[in-house]
Amino acid sequence: MNKKKIGIIVVMVLALTILAKAELIYNPSARILASVFHFSESTLNNPDYLAYNIDLKDLFRNYTNADIDYSGNAYIKKLKGFPYSISGGIKGQRSASQKKFSCKSNLDVLILDVGEMDVYAQDETVYLVAPLMGGISYGFDTGSDLFPTAPNLNNDINHEWFHKNKRNIYNFVKKIQIEQTDVIFVDEDGTESKEFRITIPEGEGGFIWDLLGMEAPDHDIKCSLFLDRFNHTRKITFDLSYKTPGAYISIVGKNFNKIEIFAPLPDNERVVATIIRNGQNNYTNSFTNNITYITDIGGSYSVDFNMLMNYVDDGIKFEATDISVNQDSTVLAEGYINGRITTKENMGDVFKNAHADLSDVTIIDWNTIKNDTASFVDDVISKARENVNILNFFN
Repeated sequence: MNKKKIGIIVVMVLALTILAKAELIYNPSARILASVFHFSESTLNNPDYLAYNIDLKDLFRNYTNADIDYSGNAYIKKLKGFPYSISGGIKGQRSASQKKFSCKSNLDVLILDVGEMDVYAQDETVYLVAPLMGGISYGFDTGSDLFPTAPNLNNDINHEWFHKNKRNIYNFVKKIQIEQTDVIFVDEDGTESKEFRITIPEGEGGFIWDLLGMEAPDHDIKCSLFLDRFNHTRKITFDLSYKTPGAYISIVGKNFNKIEIFAPLPDNERVVATIIRNGQNNYTNSFTNNITYITDIGGSYSVDFNMLMNYVDDGIKFEATDISVNQDSTVLAEGYINGRITTKENMGDVFKNAHADLSDVTIIDWNTIKNDTASFVDDVISKARENVNILNFFN
């Protein structure tokens, strides 16, 4: 091959490279496609990925959206105003279809059996039935659905699914509306990424709704994708305002190792939840979790804990460690829970199975609790102390 032909080939290769580079830099659709390919080829296989080695299809269908039994042990090593540790066994059931939940615990203080403390839930209401507190029972109407369902996936979200649907994804990206904005997101490692606002028009994305096991929505779907200079997704935010104004879910991080859920509540209150995967524990699924409730006067109540989760032959084994319940900077309780979750067929009524009698439960308006939570907690603790006879030895 003479030098002239070699020169022409080199020029053509350079030109194609420049065109491809320009396409990936200036064409939003090409950038979105590149990010999808990177996710399917790299992120899904990274141990930092939030759902690494977790079968989401099985998790959603057979646990989140199904009927389950659970059992285990709980240990409370610190409870504000109560000078003794509490331990006990727990067991219960949850039914998404019935929108009911039960949790029965038999509690011990030192070597003394002090009775049960039971928690129930139905629809939007939580019930606390506690002989430990002198038989006083309360119900709290939260005003929010306590039994949300996850997508009933028809396929596993994995590399094979993305490979099979490459053509669908390519055609889909060409049809959706993509707008690049001036918004910059800075990840925890300092990486900057630019926002691309995406609108999925009503009627588009049939293969996605089939994957999610749901009917195509009768409205547009909006989300934001933040891409770094390599077209790797650093954050994706799904706007849930069509259900609850201001609500959203964001998946964040170099390998999508963090999820943030924001839910506005009435009276300018809100709940924020975060889950972060710890990819250093390659022998188990390890997560750091936080749930924070922020009141209308700026105070906050939060729960922090670490979660270890593994699939076993008969279900899921879990451990919730380093549990800390806080009111602003004050620690209200610390503890630990472990146990197993198994699927349950022909469950029957959750409340009947637990022999729950909620007929005399006093329903307290949530505003009453939130406006005087400190007094309520102190009242509960004082009643608990009165009913633990061993404390009388020290009076």
